[in-house]
Amino acid sequence: MVLLCSNGLTSYELLQEAQKHIKGAKKAALVVTADPEYKEKNYHVERCCKELAYLGLETDLFDFDAQPAEKLLEYGVVELMGGNPYYLLRSIREHNGADVLRQIAEKGLLIGWSAGALVLERTIALTERYLPQLNFMGLEDLTGLGLTDVQILPHYSKQQRQDGNTEEKCRQYEKENQCTVLRLDDGEGVVLEKEPRKIALKMKVHVAGVEFTNPLIAASGTFGFGREYGELYPLSLLGGISCKGITIKERPGNPPPRVTETPGGMLNAVGLQNPGVDHFIKEDLPWLRRQGTRIIANVAGNTPEDYCETVEKLNDTCVDMVELNISCPNVKQGGVQFGTTAEGVFGITQEVRKHCKKPLMVKLSPNVTDISEMALAAERAGADAVSLINTLTGMRIDIRTRRPIIRNNTGGLSGPALLPVALRMVWQTAQKVKIPIVGLGGISTWQNAVEMLLAGATALQIGTVLFTDPYAPQKILEGLGGFMEEQGIKSLSELTGGVRPW
Repeated sequence: MVLLCSNGLTSYELLQEAQKHIKGAKKAALVVTADPEYKEKNYHVERCCKELAYLGLETDLFDFDAQPAEKLLEYGVVELMGGNPYYLLRSIREHNGADVLRQIAEKGLLIGWSAGALVLERTIALTERYLPQLNFMGLEDLTGLGLTDVQILPHYSKQQRQDGNTEEKCRQYEKENQCTVLRLDDGEGVVLEKEPRKIALKMKVHVAGVEFTNPLIAASGTFGFGREYGELYPLSLLGGISCKGITIKERPGNPPPRVTETPGGMLNAVGLQNPGVDHFIKEDLPWLRRQGTRIIANVAGNTPEDYCETVEKLNDTCVDMVELNISCPNVKQGGVQFGTTAEGVFGITQEVRKHCKKPLMVKLSPNVTDISEMALAAERAGADAVSLINTLTGMRIDIRTRRPIIRNNTGGLSGPALLPVALRMVWQTAQKVKIPIVGLGGISTWQNAVEMLLAGATALQIGTVLFTDPYAPQKILEGLGGFMEEQGIKSLSELTGGVRPW
């Protein structure tokens, strides 16, 4: 079996598809030859190994330039990484790897992505239209291994953004060669069965011009910067990660105790503890970039100047979107102080918009009379999207000591208890604004996710459920996919705002 894809198994759909074809294999080989400069130090290696481990496979690194091709026959799954297709093709030829790869395709699972997919096709000539400079070794024969007549153009949307002539070049190639090129975005693939079958991202969504492979985003404050959860599963399973709230300088947060359970959820008053934006950019962002998911930087501050300075530092980074946190109830300055009046929301959003080059999403507080008015103010001030709801202010008291359980006295209530409030507020807001809504608050099952979409959300954030069940994303995606199939739903946009009020 052969699976061609754009950027590795970077979606729930591709991981599920690969799982079907493993056939009891225990070990996989990850071929790093296509990157002649970095090989095993290629920054995709860590992610690819995690994806294969998620499938229950122990992974060894392999290089045609350093090991005999026949060794690959020991593995039930072989993955050819992306990089330079000219170099990879030449190396396969020089080390008699073509017949070995054909045998693997017949008996096991052969995965090729980007350059690793192109060499399995009948020619890599399409690369000449886009990256001819990669042929530094002067390879003249561009004939591939010929395992399929399918030709793919990997990273299609990304390529189109970087080079406005991508589609024109592709059509010209198709015309000259009398063929059809399959345009693949990252996360998509094609399985070469009796007839080629495309693996599409049936759950992908777009928020403020940013494409997410699925609607599930880890909510800020519940996922840190992803490292701990990355030990459990590949973060490419998620549509995105909204990082722990980031401020201009490091913050120690509030003194303990600052977290407690409560019926139907939990209270927290962590107080935006974080290492500061400079540390985030230097230490956390490079790691996050390697995980194959969208990165949302949640930005907080004490003053408008703090917010603006922080987003300016993020402008030239790989962050995909900024989430403006003007709704944190657990700090003495900033946060919710900006988010409880329409004037305050408009003012801080307008000011940050002047300094922010990234798509801007504003996270709104439920601790207001009419949250839809706050959303409307954010939209008028230039926000590209809104996320709601943040936590409700709550309190617990120790009846023995007669003191609040949380040192801050009050904290933010999150968890299943919030769901009915969040649904109502998302529904109200969807009737007021035209920009996308990312819905959050109490989502813990796929049924909750469907409810939130019907209320008017385009995408979703999940948070507190990750503490009790770190594997909730997989369960929600599985249920959501099953529901779409059962209902004949081809796109999640069919669900967004689909509630039918009495």
